Amino acid sequence: MSTTATPLPAAVAGPAAEAQPDTRSEARAGMAMSIATFAMAAASAIQAVLYLSRFGTDGRTDGFFVAFALYTTFGVFSQSLRLTSVPLLVDPARLGLRQFTAVLAMIALPVFVATCPLAGPFASILAPGLDAADRAVTRDALPILGLATIAQLWAAGGATVLAIRGRFNDVALAYIVGAGAGLCAYLALMGTAGELTLGWSMLAMGAVTCAFMLIGVRRSGGFGEGPGLRLTRVIPDTGVVLGRTVVYLAFNSLFVITLSFASHSSAGETTVLSYAYLFASYLVAGTGMALGMSRIPDMTRSARGERQRVLRETVPQGFRYCVLLVAPMLAALVAVGAPAIHDILPSSLDAAEVSSLRLFTALLVPWTLGALLVNFLLPAMFAVGRATLVNVLAIPLVIVHVVIGLVANELWGIDGVVATFCLAPGVFGIVLLFVGAEERRVSIALLREMTVDALRFLALAAGAFGVAVAVTEPLDGFAGVALAAVIGGALYAIGLAVFARQQVGVLARAVRPATA
Repeated sequence: MSTTATPLPAAVAGPAAEAQPDTRSEARAGMAMSIATFAMAAASAIQAVLYLSRFGTDGRTDGFFVAFALYTTFGVFSQSLRLTSVPLLVDPARLGLRQFTAVLAMIALPVFVATCPLAGPFASILAPGLDAADRAVTRDALPILGLATIAQLWAAGGATVLAIRGRFNDVALAYIVGAGAGLCAYLALMGTAGELTLGWSMLAMGAVTCAFMLIGVRRSGGFGEGPGLRLTRVIPDTGVVLGRTVVYLAFNSLFVITLSFASHSSAGETTVLSYAYLFASYLVAGTGMALGMSRIPDMTRSARGERQRVLRETVPQGFRYCVLLVAPMLAALVAVGAPAIHDILPSSLDAAEVSSLRLFTALLVPWTLGALLVNFLLPAMFAVGRATLVNVLAIPLVIVHVVIGLVANELWGIDGVVATFCLAPGVFGIVLLFVGAEERRVSIALLREMTVDALRFLALAAGAFGVAVAVTEPLDGFAGVALAAVIGGALYAIGLAVFARQQVGVLARAVRPATA
């Protein structure tokens, strides 16, 4: 669990300077990636609700979600390879496709060792606060999720090749079919596999996604005519790829660290926090990262000419559009989503856990903004050749987060850990912004612009769903929650029409069918 540039370019001056995308193909590429990501999110959401209804929240589900956090973290890391490896693959002389395949095999090897033969000791490291019985679930889940992780890694490699070749529809299809396969596997096994059902589902999803990606690669030209495999260069090239990607692994491992602190809390709270985080992280992946994956090859090529233009013309406006989409979804989960789960499936979450889910989601809002900022800045930094500096900063990022987590856990428990989860990523994003901009005044202007955008859309979403909840408060049960969702969404749409008409127009033009 694991969270780039946007295909909606505009000038840095702000909303008034925005223009229609240069080509609709770029916009559709980003849209295809977002649709695929949200299809995976929808399938995961269905499984999450079914999982809650069957197993509820207790120590055993905590044990599973500790292992699941590792899977999602490495899954996002795998997706990040699609960003960081592009500059190496765009120039075949730097890294050929056969060599890239061998590098992926090398990266998969330690994952296999840690999650399969060393699953027992690794479970003790990941879940120090769980008792032996609950930690046994972590141990049993690790081999399944480890193999699913490797499948997703290979799928991400295939997606990288397809993205360079402009085959974004093939990438989207693979992820959508994989998501469907995972859901089918869950429904087939939910009566027999116990708390590990979701793990087997992820393995099915990864295997099918990987198979479709490889088929797409073969149909689009296979390995091409690039250089052959050089065994003596596999380890050094693996170091180069990981060296460019370690920051993503460090950034997404922050939640694994957070969850290790949370494992000392009451039984079930780790599960509730995992659900809140998965929701927020899918929003980040489905907007910021998905849109950026469609543009990173062009960013890399254009950066060869005008390096600073990449940062100024991708980060602030991309962040703006993502917050426009993310803000109402976060507000909806806090206001109506958690109560709806309780009303539909009373056995899944009790009243206290509904309150916890709402609280954790609200506390994760700052983290979501920080993650969006980082996921837009990192591709731009890689595109302009600042990979070494960015990855060096990964070490202090993790250290600062660990220190903050230790202090917060000691003083305020799990609520404090979640509340301070945003600090290290937020500071990291601001540092990247100042490092990437050519002048301090540019950094300050960009930061001010994005802060105003974030506050504007968050306030609009909070107001819309706050009014909706107040209006529907006399109604009990699911009917009141459903009506609140409709009213809140309508009020937010009206607010956008008044306060963000130009941004809505750009989004509409991006998805409008092309004319002959």
